[in-house]
Amino acid sequence: MSRAAPEDTVRGLFFNSVLTAVRKLGCEAAVRSCHEAGGEGRFLDFYSYPLRTFLRLLGCAARELGARMGGGEAVLRELGRHANAGFLASPVGRMAVLMSYGSPRRMMESMPDMYRHSLSFGEQWVVWTGQSRGRFVLRGDFLPSACHEGVLEAMLESSGGRRVRVSREWTHELDGEYAFSWG
Repeated sequence: MSRAAPEDTVRGLFFNSVLTAVRKLGCEAAVRSCHEAGGEGRFLDFYSYPLRTFLRLLGCAARELGARMGGGEAVLRELGRHANAGFLASPVGRMAVLMSYGSPRRMMESMPDMYRHSLSFGEQWVVWTGQSRGRFVLRGDFLPSACHEGVLEAMLESSGGRRVRVSREWTHELDGEYAFSWG
């Protein structure tokens, strides 16, 4: 939190996706708690909001849902999956799905652009290690690793990937790499 600058932002559609997930997986009291943690009455999908606010919202969601879902890591991974669903429902996300032509490889090649559209911080790129496997690399990123794992899993599945696997290879401070593959 202390390293997040005021200019580090996240699109409102991710706030809304987290709140939708909390509503679906939890209860209205949990949604109210998360709204309070977010400090906003409402989030506009394509407006950018402070990263610190998003991190507070994620933390609240993890606390509210953790006991029901097997702990914070499991919750954060599921919230990443839900954030992906929110993104794919947006005009930019629908275009990404169309442009991938049902190809997980094309979808992964466009992931750095999608991240840049959604977040104002960090660098992302893909390194291919085979026809249907590679590493997603992040530098200067603040989001929890489990969220990235959920996002990447859901993105590969949404573009036709079967037997999808995503695992964190390593993380250090604000940097990380995620191995991904599909069958």
